Amino acid sequence: MPESISYHAESIKSLKDPSEAAIYLEVVLEEGNPKMIRKAFYNTIEAKGGLHRLSNSFQEQFERFEKKSKKQVKLNLASCGSYWNLWD
Repeated sequence: MPESISYHAESIKSLKDPSEAAIYLEVVLEEGNPKMIRKAFYNTIEAKGGLHRLSNSFQEQFERFEKKSKKQVKLNLASCGSYWNLWD
């Protein structure tokens, strides 16, 4: 019997490519749904190896983003600020 492929695992694998991650984030940001934007950032962070592998500065900024995004009904690229620069 063929082994099933995890959609999440395949998505995370594809997000390891910075250009794929950028396209993914751009599409989700265009939608503006804070819940989906948070999920997109969680997925790209997971693809990068986890939050603990990113700089302390990024971790602090991401924590502020999480709090802000939970209070807003709609987000856009401008309101996400430097979080877009995940791959730097």
